[in-house]
Amino acid sequence: MNVDIKNALDKLLLVCNHIQTNAPAGSSAKNIRDLVIADIFSFIGTISIAKADDRKALFAKTYLDGAVYTEPAGALAILCQVDNNASAMHGLKASALYISFLFELGRHYTLSKHDKRDIDVTKFAMHIKQLNDYVSSHSIVSTKKSEQVEVTADCKELVAQVAVETTPSGNLQDAEPEESLEELLAQLHGLIGLYGVKEEVNSLINLLKMKQLRDARGLKSPNVSKHLVFLGNPGTGKTTVARLLSKIYKQLGVLEKGQLVEVDRGGLVAGYVGQTAIKTQERIDEAMGGVLFIDEAYSLVKGGTDFGQEAIDTLLKAMEDKRDSFVVIVAGYSGPMEAFLESNPGLKSRFNKNIVFEDYTKAELFAIFKAFCAPYGMDLNTDAESCLMAYLDHLMEHKPENFANGREMRNLFETMVANQANRLAEMNSVSDTDLCVFTTEDLPTWITSC
Repeated sequence: MNVDIKNALDKLLLVCNHIQTNAPAGSSAKNIRDLVIADIFSFIGTISIAKADDRKALFAKTYLDGAVYTEPAGALAILCQVDNNASAMHGLKASALYISFLFELGRHYTLSKHDKRDIDVTKFAMHIKQLNDYVSSHSIVSTKKSEQVEVTADCKELVAQVAVETTPSGNLQDAEPEESLEELLAQLHGLIGLYGVKEEVNSLINLLKMKQLRDARGLKSPNVSKHLVFLGNPGTGKTTVARLLSKIYKQLGVLEKGQLVEVDRGGLVAGYVGQTAIKTQERIDEAMGGVLFIDEAYSLVKGGTDFGQEAIDTLLKAMEDKRDSFVVIVAGYSGPMEAFLESNPGLKSRFNKNIVFEDYTKAELFAIFKAFCAPYGMDLNTDAESCLMAYLDHLMEHKPENFANGREMRNLFETMVANQANRLAEMNSVSDTDLCVFTTEDLPTWITSC
């Protein structure tokens, strides 16, 4: 049983029960629960290339006590009608729950080692898009659109993720070509700052290359640990480097696929005994052939009867049993991560390579801000640049705890774009230069008041 699917289905069916209870006599909504379940089975058939009946039977046995509904029933139209009367249903968004559940179910099948070869990921993505389009065209509740777009965006990301796996029937022929090792290394060295990180990664790559060379010549070589600890504050490029490293490992032949599966505590730990091991194992299965990146890994250790230890135990067992099949990178603040590694001898022995991501300097932060501007042809005028540099001086001297580094610059850029838009909207005539230049008026007050 997949915990995420179970929770999403329970929530959806709870809403269906609520709708049935409040629906007027004779309304089609009085049977909405059965209609929704029938459409779920239809969805499974739509995205299945083979073994659809087996998949339906297993779903029924696992989640519905064996009941199978064979005919599609058009439940979404009724759910949209319910949503359009949301004021009477306390803002209920039944259609969003319905689409989110189907997305979660399809995502599970697409990434499952038992099902993915028999799933048409393109049909899955198109089906979710069609459902969202239907809701957008039939909904009068403005808050729904953003939720539906989010599901669609997640689905597009999933299609891109699965594209590297060569699904059957010629699907995903338009997948982007893989980047070469030289291109990936160029991307790594093109990142702003991170000089110590680049040296550490280069050294690791050289060790792996020499090990492969010794192995090929029949010479004994020491083991090179591929599992890593990334230490540093937020916004220092840890996820970006992990994604590049996963692809580099693939190009070196260390990993089969090179995908990055990014999780945090919430992606591994469930709320009931036994479920955490299942949930963690599912994430491990997704990462097979690639990298499992666990952000804020120290949050798994909370003491007492917390289920985080169950996740750690499951992870350590997989790292032992499948030591050459996937790589684990744990990341977080330096202090808490050191305590995390000391909490378990197994962690300390498996994660013996630390890479420290230093905070960015003033010049690097300014370069990051300019990098956000560059794709849109935007820049600061002289006064705005002077003001920003003065703020960065102040920031370096009064750096807050858990400073967000590059994220600070991204948030600043987005704030200035909004401020510029508000300023230009009041002008009678707007030139191309106006559109491309930030002034001191676009800077947020916390900068101009420094």
